Amino acid sequence: MTDSGGGPRGGHGGERGTSDARAGGESTGALDRLVPTFVSRNYAAKFAVAVVAVLVLLSAVGAVSYHQIQHRVERDATTDLRTSASHNADAVAAWRVDTEATTATVAASPVFGDGTTADVRRHLIASLAADTSSARALYYFTPSDGGYTVVSSTNASASGSSAVALEPAWTGPLDNATGGIRPSRTVAMSSVYADGGTATVAFASPVAGADGALVLVATIPDDRLRTHRAAFETALLTAAGEPVAAGEQAADVPVRQDDVEEATAGGQPVVETDGAVTAYAPVNGTNWVVVTSADTASLYATSHTIRRSLVVIVGTAVISLSVVGAVLGRHTLLPLIRLRGRTKAMEQGDLGVDLSTARRDEIGRLYQSFANMRDALRAQIREAHEAREAAERSSRELERQNERLDEFASTLSHDLRNPLTVARGHVELLSARLSDPDADGEDLQTHVEKLEGAHDRIESIIDDVLTLTRKGASVEETAPVPLEAVVADAWDNIDSKDATLDVVESRTIHADRSRLLRAFENLFRNAIDHVGDDVTVSVGVTDHGFYVADDGPGIPSEEVDDIFDYGHTTSDDGTGLGLSIVKTIADAHGWRLYVDTTYVGGAMFVFADVFDADEPDWYGTDFEWVGVDSDD
Repeated sequence: MTDSGGGPRGGHGGERGTSDARAGGESTGALDRLVPTFVSRNYAAKFAVAVVAVLVLLSAVGAVSYHQIQHRVERDATTDLRTSASHNADAVAAWRVDTEATTATVAASPVFGDGTTADVRRHLIASLAADTSSARALYYFTPSDGGYTVVSSTNASASGSSAVALEPAWTGPLDNATGGIRPSRTVAMSSVYADGGTATVAFASPVAGADGALVLVATIPDDRLRTHRAAFETALLTAAGEPVAAGEQAADVPVRQDDVEEATAGGQPVVETDGAVTAYAPVNGTNWVVVTSADTASLYATSHTIRRSLVVIVGTAVISLSVVGAVLGRHTLLPLIRLRGRTKAMEQGDLGVDLSTARRDEIGRLYQSFANMRDALRAQIREAHEAREAAERSSRELERQNERLDEFASTLSHDLRNPLTVARGHVELLSARLSDPDADGEDLQTHVEKLEGAHDRIESIIDDVLTLTRKGASVEETAPVPLEAVVADAWDNIDSKDATLDVVESRTIHADRSRLLRAFENLFRNAIDHVGDDVTVSVGVTDHGFYVADDGPGIPSEEVDDIFDYGHTTSDDGTGLGLSIVKTIADAHGWRLYVDTTYVGGAMFVFADVFDADEPDWYGTDFEWVGVDSDD
């Protein structure tokens, strides 16, 4: 037996264990002597004593806590009332700021300086329709004879009317908006007035580019006054204590003018009078005050509920403590036993074992941890399989690449050996002819031309090989390339002789321009070499890419499958790498290149998967993004 400190096994360990057992026994005996024998030997009695002790403790703590909680509840309720009033005041202030911003934005339009009266009215109507707040009407005034006259309005019948005739309360904001040196974006607000029985406010702002002012008429929305509790009643008052708007509850709020004046000055008094508690909060930027009130019984009802709750708690504690043992046994021990059985199944390799549970407590999290471990094992096994499959695919791809390299090496060896053999033969003939004093100069020149042709042939093969090796890698970066422009450049780079180029349709694609240019050059040369000097080459766009076609006899069906192979050529002067280079460039872009065997007008090479059919072609158009400046 090993002790908790890691001591050795044997006699000393046994003595230690005996000593620990003796100590535990002495501790248990001391505890037994403190309680009666029937309690120490009876678990039910222990549980009953524990319940009684808990109940006595709960009663004592409840009595003390009640007085503390009652004070805190009343304080928190008062704070909640004040907070509700402040939130409503902030909401009304935010509405004012938003409405002023809307007024300034509408007034900033250049149409007031540049447009006609009809243009201004259309602007006002459109602005009113676009506003989703509380705007009711828009008026454009200009100064006239010591007053202001309506030039244009969303209310057609108001044109030509004076501000005083429409609403005297507008005169003050108009004077503030147009008098003296006018700062930009200045908005003045009128006092509250009644319009059809509805509390209404007007906002005036100077307009841009003209000597006039815009007036936006808005109603104060009731939805800005929200009651945070059902027992709260909220109202919006002027500095004189007159109601402006009521909230969701009927605003039967007790108000004292002294408290309204204190709130108007910036204070936030909370007053308890006549069985009600009332909180006041000023609305920034106005002389308005939000008043929120609740009757004392409703506001402090929580403290009475707590008193009743304490009695219920003591009563339910007896029942709760009685069933807690059974509940704990059922909801703790049984799930652990089931979990142990399922972990054994996992240990034996069964990773499909069900570890689901609806519990969200520690037991549920324990089940979830084992489920995560099971899923992690599954993922690791799946990743191992995927890694093995990837390795096998890489191995197969490497084999295919080796096969292509072998094929490429054979083709290169054959193609280079032929011109070298020709060159070597002509060198020997030249050597023999040069040693003959009667040799014909024209005959010697023929051998020299053959040597130059062989060297040109070797140089062409080397250029194609370099293109395959340097241009065959995948394309890392692309740029927008106008198809027609790169086609024209490729046509200019070759000896087109009497051939004709026809660009049927063009668009912008994303590609490596230099590689795409080489692909077009090779296709054009191929068409001229195989069809003739007077061939017509067409370039156009398909749903997913583009094509290059000629009007020649086409490609025999037996050669279609081999046309892109290294060294495949039907010309004595060809390297057999031109179309292979085109195929390599297409693959490097991730495109698909094939011969359209259904085309009856000649040979057609199709580049597919270049773009999606619904991909917009923005390049080459007049469209451009225009930055919009906005005032903070």
